[in-house]
Amino acid sequence: MHRVACTIAAALTVLLSTRLEAETLSFESVVSPSERTAILTGTLSLPPGPGPFPVVVLMHTCGGLDRFGVATLQAHAKNLQAAGFGAFILDSFGPRNLGGGKGCGLEASRFRKDDAFNAKAFLERNPKVSKDNLFALGLSSGGSAAIEIARGTAEARFRAVAAYYPECHAFSPNFAIQSPLLIFVAGNDDWTLPDGCLRAKNIKWVAGAEFDVVEYPNAHHGFDQQRDRPFKYRGHTLAYSPDATADSRKRVIDFFVRHLTDDLKTKMRKDRN
Repeated sequence: MHRVACTIAAALTVLLSTRLEAETLSFESVVSPSERTAILTGTLSLPPGPGPFPVVVLMHTCGGLDRFGVATLQAHAKNLQAAGFGAFILDSFGPRNLGGGKGCGLEASRFRKDDAFNAKAFLERNPKVSKDNLFALGLSSGGSAAIEIARGTAEARFRAVAAYYPECHAFSPNFAIQSPLLIFVAGNDDWTLPDGCLRAKNIKWVAGAEFDVVEYPNAHHGFDQQRDRPFKYRGHTLAYSPDATADSRKRVIDFFVRHLTDDLKTKMRKDRN
C-alpha cells in the first residue's frame, strides 16, 4: 500500500555545514508485508527562499544511518542543495530496529519502495515542496530499492530516479520502468556486481522510460563514501573514489535538472540569475 497517515512532529535543527535549516519529520509508512509498517523519520533540508522546491528522497545503504551513512547522504544533500534541490534523508531501518548492519542480506526492496512512495505522498502535502518535482536517489540497498521505485505504481511515479551501486539481478527482458533511471556501478565492486545492470543497458532490456548505466571501471563499492583507506565490511571492499564521486554527482544534477517540469526549470533559472 502507498498511503500515508501522517502526523508531523518537527523541530528545526542545524544539520549541514552550509547552515541550511533542516526539519525532522515523522510519518506512518504502511507497507507490504504489513508487519514492517512503522512510524518513520526523515530529515528535510531545503535551499534558502520561499520555494516550492524540487526534493530528492535519499535512501541509505543496508548499514542504515550509521556514521558513514549519515555523512554520505548529507554530502549528497549538500550537492543537491547547491543546485536548488531540497533533500529528504529517509530512515527506513532505524525505526524497524534494522540499523547497524542488521538490514544487510535482508530483501528490503519491496517495503523500501513502499517507504519511498509513502514519503512522496507525505512530502506532497508540504507547501515548500513542489509536488510535481519529487525525485529519488538510493545507495546500495537503497539503490536496489531505487530500481523498484523507478517501476512506479498504478497511482504514482517519481520524476526521475538514480541508483548507486545497486544489486543488478532484478533486470530481465522487457523490464518496464515509469521513471527515468540512471545507475552508477563500480567495475571493482565485489559486493553488488555490475554485470546485470550493464547487460540490461547493452542488450536494451529496459522499456518505458529513459535508462542509462554509468560504469567507473576502477571504483569499488561505496565509492562515494569518504574514507581514508579501503575498508572491509561483511567481507567486501569499500573504497572511496573522489573522481567517481565528483563525476557521478555532476551527472545526477544534470539528470535531475533535465527532468524537472518546464515551469520549475524556468523559475530556477531566473532565481539563479
